[in-house]
Amino acid sequence: MLYSIDKEGSVVAKNRKPAERTKPASTPKESNAVNQTGLFARQVVEQLIKERVPATPENYAIYFEKLLEEKPLRQRQTIQKIVEAESLEEQIYAAHIENNIKESFKQIKTILDTVSQMYNKISKLKTLTKQKREEIAGGSGKIALVSYEESLEESVHILEQQQKSIKSHYSEIAENIKFFHANTIFDPKYDVYNRNYLFKAIETEKKNISSFGYESALLAFKVDETALSEIKQPKDRELVIKNIAKMILRRSRRSDIVAHLGNDVFIILLKHTTLVQAERVIESIDQMIGFTNFIVDSQNVEISLEYAADNIVTHLTREQMLSNLLNRLH
Repeated sequence: MLYSIDKEGSVVAKNRKPAERTKPASTPKESNAVNQTGLFARQVVEQLIKERVPATPENYAIYFEKLLEEKPLRQRQTIQKIVEAESLEEQIYAAHIENNIKESFKQIKTILDTVSQMYNKISKLKTLTKQKREEIAGGSGKIALVSYEESLEESVHILEQQQKSIKSHYSEIAENIKFFHANTIFDPKYDVYNRNYLFKAIETEKKNISSFGYESALLAFKVDETALSEIKQPKDRELVIKNIAKMILRRSRRSDIVAHLGNDVFIILLKHTTLVQAERVIESIDQMIGFTNFIVDSQNVEISLEYAADNIVTHLTREQMLSNLLNRLH
C-alpha cells in the first residue's frame, strides 16, 4: 500500500511509485552553547552523585534548575535559550488551552445566570396570568386585560433580550470548543498523541536539529493487513491495534512521541536517535510483538507489524517526510 499526506495532514492511499530517498541536510552548530550545556549537564550529574540522590529524570530536572540559578547571568541565559527551544512552544500551547477553557467557563456561567433570570421572569408571568384570570372572573375584565397586556409586552421584551444574550454567549462557547478540538493533542481512539501534536513536535524538532546539528528519526508502523483480516469484528480489530499502541507507548522512552497519524498508521518521533538506532528500536518492538499472544474469540491470532524509519531532515516539509516514510512501510 502506498500512502501520502494531503494538505490537511490526512493519510491518503495512492498508487505506488519508487520513493526517492533524501540525504539529511548539513546544519550549523552552535558549538559554544552546546559545549556550555554539556559541561553544565556533567556538573548536575556530579552533584547528584555527591549528594547521593538517585539520578532519575525527575531529580535531574530539579537539580538542573537548582544549579542553573547559581550560574553567572550570561551562562544562564545561554543554557536557558537551549532549554526554551524545546519547551517554549508547549508552554504557549498550554497557556492558550488554559485561557480557552477559562473563557468557556465564564460564558457558561453567564448563560446559566441568564437562564436563571429567564426562569424567574417566566415564574412571575405565570403568577401574573393566574392573578389576571381571577380578576377577569371577578368582573374587572377590560382593566385586567389592559394591565396584563402591558406587563406581558414588558416581560416578552426582557425575555427576547435575554435570549439574544444566550445566543451570543453560546456562539462564543461553540468557537472555543471548535478551537479546542482543533488543538487537542491526544487521540481518543488509541490513547496516544494525535496528528496535531505530532506535526507540532516535528516542526520543533526540525528547528532544534537546524540549530544544534544532532540527529533524530521518525519510525512508522502499522498492523499487517493479512493478520487483521483474520479478525472478523471491526471492534475486535480496533482493540488489538489499541493494545499494540499501548504496548509500544509503555516501552518507549519518555522523550519519544507515539502518535496516531490516521488510517491506523502510527508514527514514533525518536529524539536524538540515529537511523541505526531506530532500526534497533524496530527490532525491539518486533521481538516484543512476537512474544505476545493476541487472543480474539478464544483464538490465538498471529500479529505482525509493518515498519519504516528515516531521519528527520530540515529541507523537507513534514508532509514530504511522512509521505516518503509511509511509502516505505513493509
